[in-house]
Amino acid sequence: MDRRKALRNIGTGIGAIAVTPTVVSLFQSCQTTPSYATAFFSQEQFAAVSSLMELIIPATDIPGAIELKLPEFADAYIAAVWDVEGQDKFQAGADAFMAATLASTGKAKLSAVTTEEWDAQLAKYLKADTPTADEKEAAGFATQLRSLTVNAFKTNEFIGENVMAYAPIPGEQRGCVDLMEATGGKSWSL
Repeated sequence: MDRRKALRNIGTGIGAIAVTPTVVSLFQSCQTTPSYATAFFSQEQFAAVSSLMELIIPATDIPGAIELKLPEFADAYIAAVWDVEGQDKFQAGADAFMAATLASTGKAKLSAVTTEEWDAQLAKYLKADTPTADEKEAAGFATQLRSLTVNAFKTNEFIGENVMAYAPIPGEQRGCVDLMEATGGKSWSL
């Protein structure tokens, strides 16, 4: 199967990334742009979202979210693909999350919030089983950001070619084969 055809045929769900030629070009432009002008977030929110995404996918033996330019992709993706209602809901959640972070840390600006404080806020909202009515928007934002980050990570070209199992020209069909035998335990990249 042709890689481009496979990318065009991937379906979407709520919070999932629709991989279309437009999105692929967005991702490629994010990989090559030296300085990024935000399309959806304010510069201050973009810096905060970048820190949060780096906490979700930190750099280890593979690059983290910032090095893979996942925040740039997420910003451009939200601006170009999401409908206005989805954008408004996500922005309201981001505003609630940022306001709750500033209130709990006692800081006046998002740029003053430390990595440890971001981590505590992220953990608080991602681990909350039943968030209160006041925390619902912030918890929804944290969950949606995590989903967006993970999906952007899985569709990143570097990750697809170097971390996941990748065959640029798929070969034979082998049914009922153990994943460890077929790919060494790695998920397939499209």
